[in-house]
Amino acid sequence: MKKLISLLLTVVLIFSFATITSARLVGDVNSDSKANSADALEILRYSVGLNDEINKTYADVSGDGIINSADALLVLNIAVGKYEGDLEVEDDLITTYKKDIVDPIMTSGAFTLKTQMQTQEGTTQVTTMVKGDDVCIETTVKGTTARVLILDDKTYLVMPDFIIPGVGVYMEYEEQLRPNTGGAADAEYVKSEYVTVDGEELVCETYKLADGSVSKYYFKDGKWVMLAAEQDGESTSQKIVDFKKGVKNSYFSLDGFINLDTKK
Repeated sequence: MKKLISLLLTVVLIFSFATITSARLVGDVNSDSKANSADALEILRYSVGLNDEINKTYADVSGDGIINSADALLVLNIAVGKYEGDLEVEDDLITTYKKDIVDPIMTSGAFTLKTQMQTQEGTTQVTTMVKGDDVCIETTVKGTTARVLILDDKTYLVMPDFIIPGVGVYMEYEEQLRPNTGGAADAEYVKSEYVTVDGEELVCETYKLADGSVSKYYFKDGKWVMLAAEQDGESTSQKIVDFKKGVKNSYFSLDGFINLDTKK
């Protein structure tokens, strides 16, 4: 039981959904949300062949298709407030994926996300449903189905078939959890890049949240295929099985369940 609760709480905590654009400060090649001498140095190193990799969208400040000392000088101008051009630029490497595929569903007010995650017991399928501010996360481990239900700012552990099929129990969980299920204005777009995962080339978009955690969205052939999160040096990833608008409304009710009053 403890492992099951731990699994469900882990799932709750990694779902921090950021619905922001992919614009970033021009010249910010090291992704620290600043354009300064450190970025100018990276651009100079790239221009003379001392650095093989750089995000050309942000490095080409002049927009002439060439990355050289002129771009480094413009970055220094940005740093001291003397740059008169556009300070934000869209990363045209990839970045329409999350805005076009993920955000419209997440901001719809009600959506269902089915994923697979790897645990010690093997592959586990997790269903996450979001309805307004309420969240229901369900999974089955070794034949036992459990849900974490965040309802009216309270967190419950629900066992829908604890006694016999259709007759379940629930208890209030002392630790109140509130995952961010949309509209995370404090999240920051970091970068987009092509990566290879299990031999497949995927598009990866990275976002950083105010608490220091990182969410990564992976896409292939115009589909969302994986979500990963990193926090406090630990990473968790889940493969996307299904993602769509709508929820099962009955999952957001405790009617018919037996309350196991754990406070007595």
